[in-house]
Amino acid sequence: MPLTLWPSRRRGAVLAALSALSLVLALAWGGSIAAPVGAATTRVELTRTGDAERVDALLATLGAIVEVRSGDRIQARVPAIAVPVLRRANHLVRLEPPGIFVPLQALSTSTLVGADDWVAGGLTGRGVKVAILDTGFVGYQAAVGKTLPRRVTVRSFRADGVIEGPSDHGRRAAEIIYSLAPGAELYLVSFSTVTEMSAAVDYLIAQRVEVVSYSIGYIHNGPGDGTGSVNAIVSRAANAGMAWAVASGNWAQQHWAGAFRDDNRDAINEFRPGVQQLTHAFNGGDLITLSLRWDDPWGAACTDYDIELFSPNGALVRSSRDLQDCTSNPVEALQVLATESGNYSARIIRGNSAPARRLDVIFVGSPDRGVGVSIPVPGGSLGSPADHAGVVSVGALTNALVRSEAVYSSRGPTADGRPKPEMLAPTGIGSSGSETFAGTSAAAPHVAAAMALLREAIPGIDRAGLSRELLTRGVLLPAVQDGTSEGRRLDLASTAGIGPLLPRGAERAALEGTLELGARTIEVRYRGPSGYPLRFLYRLVGDRDVAGAWVLDRATARWQGFVTGVPTAGDAIDRLSDGDALVIVLR
Repeated sequence: MPLTLWPSRRRGAVLAALSALSLVLALAWGGSIAAPVGAATTRVELTRTGDAERVDALLATLGAIVEVRSGDRIQARVPAIAVPVLRRANHLVRLEPPGIFVPLQALSTSTLVGADDWVAGGLTGRGVKVAILDTGFVGYQAAVGKTLPRRVTVRSFRADGVIEGPSDHGRRAAEIIYSLAPGAELYLVSFSTVTEMSAAVDYLIAQRVEVVSYSIGYIHNGPGDGTGSVNAIVSRAANAGMAWAVASGNWAQQHWAGAFRDDNRDAINEFRPGVQQLTHAFNGGDLITLSLRWDDPWGAACTDYDIELFSPNGALVRSSRDLQDCTSNPVEALQVLATESGNYSARIIRGNSAPARRLDVIFVGSPDRGVGVSIPVPGGSLGSPADHAGVVSVGALTNALVRSEAVYSSRGPTADGRPKPEMLAPTGIGSSGSETFAGTSAAAPHVAAAMALLREAIPGIDRAGLSRELLTRGVLLPAVQDGTSEGRRLDLASTAGIGPLLPRGAERAALEGTLELGARTIEVRYRGPSGYPLRFLYRLVGDRDVAGAWVLDRATARWQGFVTGVPTAGDAIDRLSDGDALVIVLR
């Protein structure tokens, strides 16, 4: 009998089928699967839908190595042949698509926001816990004690335990916050997947972090109305009282939206009459991300669309042809490295006869070189979680002279019609040496720093009140979203009444008495300008934490109490006069 060699593609398919069959048989016989040494594994993200013990038993049987758990979410590495089994085990787990995110940095210029007046007046964000939740903090160790505080809390939720990650993106954001709110307690927290982000937020809630700076944008992670897996994590944090400043995105010129149009009935979308391809210039080596979303129900899309990506010479580079059969999300996405420089083209194909839907396309590169698509539609270009109703979405200002929304800055409306972003802030800041940090990635930490200052200025303020107060500190800008709404430019110096500031001459203020090292209670006399706020006593006791104070009211000869961090009643004492006697309680 002659020996027949199968074509490699067919041989690989048969081998894969045999491997899958052996896996199913092993499961049926109650066995377990141990991947051979060196065998291929893949990372999966799962949401538990069934009994926890049965899910753990399934993962053990498949030889899974669990990396991260957060609530019902599980991240694990499994043998590649186990993925089809997980996909079919939807009574126990749901296999989640990996989130596609992009750090939101682009080229721009800079202005300041008036925070220096607040710092000079005594407000530094002291004691306010601010987290920078990001994917990379390269260089943070060298920056500690220089462009970062001497003490920072660092935590990685990446499966590999790395804090620095692939870039300095998060470190740059942290440097902006420190420059504007130098008294804030900074948390540098890294992640690389949605499940890791969920675990990181669990930690931030446990640490009672009050403000989060988030300069990452997820592409089509939900229907665009503030829901989806990433937004569900943000909701959990917001419900715990955490305020979020979120970069709106840099995709206004790399976005297209419109109803599916097919005048010649060849099932290919026309981006404008007679134009069936959307083009974008990339350099060789760029990571190209092409994503399509349409307005079918999330998790139950019945209309089927596919996307195709073509190289500068017209050859098909890659396609995404998932089948939407009323059980999946209305999304098709692909990522590929550009092998040559030039104009790449995207095409959308309708895969069934369902009614035409409204389409939403994001077509971006990493690094982002600021080049737009051939037919840009800025409206609706937000990423997630910038579309969340409970966050302050932050767009980028053009520059110091033209104080309007930068042309690349993503904007609403959201899919459910809400205007976004709420605030515009500077970008292009020189955060370290001569380097600049730009795009909406740089804008968001400006607002996070402002939140920290306001949190210190108004003790006891909640998340919703903090957002409202922040918006009153902005200068109204007309026609922020292509004439459909209005937004505000962050300017902390634009309004009066920014909280109890230090009086003139406060640099000479002092306490007379003995400040014993390690003492918890001290009796002293205040010497300095009248009107010195009690909340700034820490400046006069060697920067130690002050729990409160008793002050002798000379008019009534009674002692009145002050508690740090608690709103002061209208008739209570909250300021000192020269010569006042105090008993200070230290933590």
